[in-house]
Amino acid sequence: MLRLLCQVCGDQAERSEHGVLWLLKDHREDWKNWPEDMAVTEPPVCRRCVGVASRLCPALRRGAALLWAQEFPVVGVHGPIYRSNGVVTVPFNGERRLVAYDDPAVRWVCAISQVRKLNGCTLISTDEV
Repeated sequence: MLRLLCQVCGDQAERSEHGVLWLLKDHREDWKNWPEDMAVTEPPVCRRCVGVASRLCPALRRGAALLWAQEFPVVGVHGPIYRSNGVVTVPFNGERRLVAYDDPAVRWVCAISQVRKLNGCTLISTDEV
């Protein structure tokens, strides 16, 4: 995620004057202005892997969206939150959360993945890549 490598093959993600290419679950119906300001844990994708990922990833079979993002700063981490019981550190409640780097709770997260925030997004058709 940090080096913007393809989530499928590990090569460099697709880049153009439009930004970096992302293949995500389609949430257009869930949220106005999606995918602007969306926090993502999924790395970007290269052009060669779009078809493979769309067909083989169970989450994407239910609806995928392909987009260019011009801005994608790392803003936090995703993982389970822990707490101290005074003696040892224990899981808080087992749930995983997205936690921003400026949130005081970040020091209690066992990070599983980085989180990037997408901006300057342009939705495109898979035919365009």
